Amino acid sequence: MAHLRVRFVTTVLIILLSSAILFSNTRFALTWRPVSTPPPKDTAVSQSGTPTSSHKDSHRVSWEDRQIPQTTLSAHVTGWSVFENLYMINGSFHIVSDDVAAFPPIRRMISAGYKMANGDAETARQEPTPRDMVVISTREASRLFGQSASRMKGVSFVTKDPPQFIGHYYHFTAGMSMYQFYRHRAAPDNSKLSLEVFFGLWRTYSSLDPLITATGETSLPEPSRLIMPHCPYGDDWRDEAGLNHIVLRAGIPSLAFEYMEDWQERASTNQPYIMDRVVLTARTTVHRAKDMALDDKISAVAARLPGSANWWMPIRNNVVEFAGGGELPAPNVRPVITYISRQGRSRALDPDSHDSLVTALKNLETTHGYELNIVVMEELTKLEQIWLAARTTIMIGVHGNGLTSLLWMQPSPFATVIEISYPNGFASDYQVPARDLGIQYYGVWNDQ
Repeated sequence: MAHLRVRFVTTVLIILLSSAILFSNTRFALTWRPVSTPPPKDTAVSQSGTPTSSHKDSHRVSWEDRQIPQTTLSAHVTGWSVFENLYMINGSFHIVSDDVAAFPPIRRMISAGYKMANGDAETARQEPTPRDMVVISTREASRLFGQSASRMKGVSFVTKDPPQFIGHYYHFTAGMSMYQFYRHRAAPDNSKLSLEVFFGLWRTYSSLDPLITATGETSLPEPSRLIMPHCPYGDDWRDEAGLNHIVLRAGIPSLAFEYMEDWQERASTNQPYIMDRVVLTARTTVHRAKDMALDDKISAVAARLPGSANWWMPIRNNVVEFAGGGELPAPNVRPVITYISRQGRSRALDPDSHDSLVTALKNLETTHGYELNIVVMEELTKLEQIWLAARTTIMIGVHGNGLTSLLWMQPSPFATVIEISYPNGFASDYQVPARDLGIQYYGVWNDQ
C-alpha cells in the first residue's frame, strides 16, 4: 500500500476552500470563448473545417485528362497530422505531391508500429520504411495508380500504435509515458484503445475549427472510421474497465472500426485508395518531437496546435448526454466534491489518512452545504461514473484510472482536480489532460 501521512489533509482542505470561495463569488454559468493562437514553429494548420476533396459523391475518383489530386497537409505537429487526399496501396500510405518541401520528414509523420521494447535495435525498428509511407510525384502516381482510385469518403482516424497501448482506458482515451516505460524496463500489457490516443486524435482534428462553441457546436464533419492497422480484431482495444467502447460509441455514434485484418484485406487487393481526409498518429513518432519531456504525454504534443478552448466539448457533451439519457446536468448551485476512494487497492491511503480525509470532507459538507460524494468507481455503472464526473466541481483521488473521469467534468475557472501521489513519486497522466481542458490541477504529497 502507498502510505500517506495524515498531514496531507490540511493541504487538500486549503485547495478545496480556495476553489469553493471562488465558486461562491462567481457566476457558474461562465463560458469559454473560442481562441485561436499562432501555431508554434514546428506546427502547421489549415483553417478549413471540411475536406478539400471535390470528388462530389462518387465512390471512385478518376483523373484521366486532368492532373491527379495532390495530397495536402492541413495540420501537423510531430506525430499528429491531418492529410487531405492521402493515398494507400498495398498497405502503404502515399503522399502525392510535386512539392516535397511542403511536407515534414516522413519519420515525423509515421512510424513502423512494431510492439515497443527496450534497446537501440528496437528503437531503430520503429523508423518508417516505404512499406509505411512514401512521397511520390504526380507523374509517378499516375504510373503506379493508373487513371483512378477507389474513394474512402469522409474522415479517417488512423493510429499506428501496437496493441500494447490500444486497450487501456487512459492510454486510449486520455497514457503511460516513455519515462515510465523505460523506467520499469517492461512493456505494458497489451490487454488494454487508450483515451490518450483518442484525446490526441480529436485535439489534432479540432484544430481545423477554431470556433468550436462552449456547447460543442462545430463545423467539423463527424469522423467516419477508426483504423488500427496493427490491432487484430477482438478485445485488444477494449479496456478492462469497459469504458473505451462507451466513449467511442457515445462520442462519435456513427464511427466504424477497421482492424489489422481489414487493413490487410485492403492491401491485398493491390488497388489504390484515395482517402478524403486522414488524421494520423503513431506513438513512437510523437516521441521524436523537439523538447518533449521524458514523462510527458503524447497528447501534450497535439495540444501545441492552435484551436478553440472548447475543442473537447463536442465529444464531452455527446458522452455526457449519452450517460444522462439525452440530457446534460443542470448547472450546479453549490460545489460538488467527489472523492474517489481506492481503499483496498494496491495503491491507496493508509487507513488513518483516509478516515481523516473523509471526516474533514464531511465537515465541509455540514458547515458549508457542499454536495459530497465518496465513491468507489467500480461500484458504479459506467454511465453513473460519467454522469457523476460531469456534475463534479472538485475531484479528489489517489493516482489511478478513476481520475480519467476528469474528462467529463465541465471546464470552468473553478473546476479542480486534486491528485494524491506516492511521496516523491509523480506521473503527469492527469495533470496534462486537466491542463489541456482548462481544469485546475493540484498534486499532493503528504502535506505538500
